[in-house]
Amino acid sequence: INRHQLSNFPNDESLISIADSLAMGDHAVRMVENAGVTSIACLGVDFMAESVAAILERNGHGNIPVYRAAVNPIGCSLAESAERDSYRAWLQKGRESNDRVLHVVYINTSLETKAVSTSIVPTVTCTSSNVLQTMLNASAQIPDLTIMYGPDTYMGDNLVALFDAVLGKVGGVAWDDERIKRELHPAHNQASIRKLRDSIDVYPSGNCVVHHMFGSEVVRTVKEHYDDAYVTAHLEVPGEMFEIALEKSLVNR
Repeated sequence: INRHQLSNFPNDESLISIADSLAMGDHAVRMVENAGVTSIACLGVDFMAESVAAILERNGHGNIPVYRAAVNPIGCSLAESAERDSYRAWLQKGRESNDRVLHVVYINTSLETKAVSTSIVPTVTCTSSNVLQTMLNASAQIPDLTIMYGPDTYMGDNLVALFDAVLGKVGGVAWDDERIKRELHPAHNQASIRKLRDSIDVYPSGNCVVHHMFGSEVVRTVKEHYDDAYVTAHLEVPGEMFEIALEKSLVNR
């Protein structure tokens, strides 16, 4: 694009979107429908561009090309961990070991992973914002359900830690049934949360190398220099970082 073309391009923030791998697809649809764009450039890893293209196609815009930021593959260690034979073997073992099993797969994986997983075991895709409710809803609707979560080991372990906190294993104070129904899910209580917690099978060998950096050193810095700070932690961070936020939340800090 030459300078003249750039000067004629609309200076409209609606043509630029900073979002997660799910929302960017919805934003791309709005750009096509509301701003009339004829192509999308996705500045992210490969599974993000795949997701954008799939969402555009689902909304009737399969003719809109989605361009990646480089010719060579733009990989993600987390997504790649679900493309290994070991992940498929884990799914196969889960299907053979349980009569009622649901695979909850993180959206930050390739379309191939989602398709192959579905061919092995019933699979539902989740985001970090709805994974908790996905598990709660599924376990409430299907008795004796085993939930296989992958590929993000940190996220899976952190979800188990969250359920442990509700059960009083973290912080020492368990939620009563009324609080569980009010703040977590109306169909659950202490007994059902314990059953859900014990039914979760977390894939043991998947993580993002970037999130992995937020481990012991960061935890030590936060504890030594920012102990009075408000801490919010994403489900994908290492457990020791997530525990800081979880422990603070239990005492309203």
